Amino acid sequence: MRLIDLRCDWALQYAAETVHFDPNDYAEIPPRVPRLDGYFMGTSLAVLVCRRKPADWTRQADRWHALGEMIARHEAEFSGRLLRGPEDVARWLAEPADALSWGVLAVDGMENLIREPADLDRIPALFERGVRIFDAIPGNLGRGLLDRLLELSPTGEGPCPAVNLVGAEAAAVLDWFESDPTRSERLPLLFTGDLDTLGPAGVRRLRALGATIGVRPSLSAEAFREAVAFLAAIPFRGREGHEGIAVATDYLDLDEIPSELADVDRLTGWIEANLPPEVAPLVVAENARQALLALAGGLPK
Repeated sequence: MRLIDLRCDWALQYAAETVHFDPNDYAEIPPRVPRLDGYFMGTSLAVLVCRRKPADWTRQADRWHALGEMIARHEAEFSGRLLRGPEDVARWLAEPADALSWGVLAVDGMENLIREPADLDRIPALFERGVRIFDAIPGNLGRGLLDRLLELSPTGEGPCPAVNLVGAEAAAVLDWFESDPTRSERLPLLFTGDLDTLGPAGVRRLRALGATIGVRPSLSAEAFREAVAFLAAIPFRGREGHEGIAVATDYLDLDEIPSELADVDRLTGWIEANLPPEVAPLVVAENARQALLALAGGLPK
């Protein structure tokens, strides 16, 4: 069973050897790169995050050009393997089981890019280029971003953007979604951060809205199991069970990872061995598959 991963900072593994990053900003990355050993073969689809640290964004002479270069790096490395539209979904589904991993583009740190209302005009071009996941940001600009993303989402079939709640003022964003139930149907929600930052009430709201939540392999293997059980005990759009629970490895951003979960093969093997047989496929792949194919217009939202 191959993983479908809701978060991978793939490009950051090159932080120490490319002119696109200052290695001094990412000294913690090289020791973590071995966590990606076997990733291409152990994962069939991954959310590829374009990310820089806030201070790194600040130093960029043209932050939008810098983002464009990061996207181009992914386009080159995942040439022909980025999931943008229904035709890509058809090709991905037709590939053999041992094909290299595909990717879905995401941008993290939107608050470092959107600094004035005019910056919101750049969002449609990013979506057209294939970016499907945007993290939410606080304040009036954050509300403007949500409105703009909703405008890009079709009322019927077709590719659509999604919102990752990581790093935002969660309560305000959840209020916006809850004020109109159709919003979460047209603009899917993801969460790939630390569940403790939301608290139980925030998690309940996310589950009620149908958010796909990626459990991170941090702390301990037992904590991973407990997080899955905690989420499953909260109704997903009013339904009991394990819908909407997935994995977000975040291997290059986590300080420590238990040895049982320290690379994709060990992680999927542990899940298969320690979660019920009817649950493991949902967490490893199926729930994330449903969410990401919907963003490419390959499944109903």
